[in-house]
Amino acid sequence: MGKGTLYWITGLSGAGKTTIGNALYYELKKKQDNLIILDGDILKKLVGNSLGYSQSDRKKRAYYYSNLCKTLTDQGISVVICTIAMYDEVRDWNRANIEKYVEIFLNVNKDILMKRDRKGLYSGQSAGKTENVAGMDQDVEFPKNPDIIIENDGTITISDCVNKIMEYKVNVKDTFDRDVNYWNQYYLRKEKEIQEPSDFAKFVLPYMETHKKIMDIGCGNGRDSIYFSQNGLEVTGVDASEEAISHLNQYNRKNSMFVCDDFVTCKALYQVQYDYFYSRWTIHAVSEKQEWELLKNVSSAIKKKGLFFIEVRSIKDDLFGKGTKIAKNTYSYNDHFRRFIVKKELEEKLEKLEFEIIYEKEDKGLSKTTVSDPVLIRIIARKR
Repeated sequence: MGKGTLYWITGLSGAGKTTIGNALYYELKKKQDNLIILDGDILKKLVGNSLGYSQSDRKKRAYYYSNLCKTLTDQGISVVICTIAMYDEVRDWNRANIEKYVEIFLNVNKDILMKRDRKGLYSGQSAGKTENVAGMDQDVEFPKNPDIIIENDGTITISDCVNKIMEYKVNVKDTFDRDVNYWNQYYLRKEKEIQEPSDFAKFVLPYMETHKKIMDIGCGNGRDSIYFSQNGLEVTGVDASEEAISHLNQYNRKNSMFVCDDFVTCKALYQVQYDYFYSRWTIHAVSEKQEWELLKNVSSAIKKKGLFFIEVRSIKDDLFGKGTKIAKNTYSYNDHFRRFIVKKELEEKLEKLEFEIIYEKEDKGLSKTTVSDPVLIRIIARKR
């Protein structure tokens, strides 16, 4: 049984969560039966009077909602939930624990919220009659990395809002599928001979010791994997491209094994403990949710004091913004998927998983060719 999807619609009071949530529910209901809608006002009745509206009580209530949604989605039921729940740690928990999670932020100017004010919360707070109003006398943490942002200021229709949510899900899935095909065609066109190792592989080799185990995540044609094995490392190379792995497995290469699989979801790959993980140009090739899943897998499978070597395309790169936008910092350009990485955000995720950043750099000149000189991020992180 597949897991359900959680549509987490968040925004301040008056942002339109219930209206858009109901419209989304009825649109999704045309295609699936195992679907429910949970509105924040109704959910409060389930919690009862045990929780008030202080910051601590609001956060407890938000975690209750998250756990309820996880229980439902784990059983194959999709959920549309409309809630304020403006806490970074709650949304981080959702991403970490709910497999299919779509975060939708309704961003509305405070002046517009004050005019809508059907519940009288904002006018009551201004008059000193109401306390603990989120976004007024109570601080909130607006979503930093929502999957979808909707400026629901009245200039777009409810139907347009729903279509934006529906299109997001389809576009991302289709793009990922196309990108595997892109790389299969790429390796079909390219010469099969192994090229020189990348500059990044040469840069990180001095950090490694011989006879240690390393996984090359997204190994491609294997040029860096082969380089590592030639220098005395035991290498497992993983890539989703059948063309690339099929070619590599034609040869009996010493100290190396190559696997065609999804390096994000294949849990069996991470049952072995590795001394090193190597990820060159792969993290920006998956969605943000897939990135988090990958980082967790690496964290669980790397030995204490093991090193994680990362090179990714930066949001400061010249290609950022080109092509069709399909998600936050994510574009399809020349039929190729690219997600551009914010260095600080990646470092924070690694630190949350108990990695220590021992080297970092963000610049051009790290992988310069005759046709391009991208802005890249290099990170070496040690597991605590």
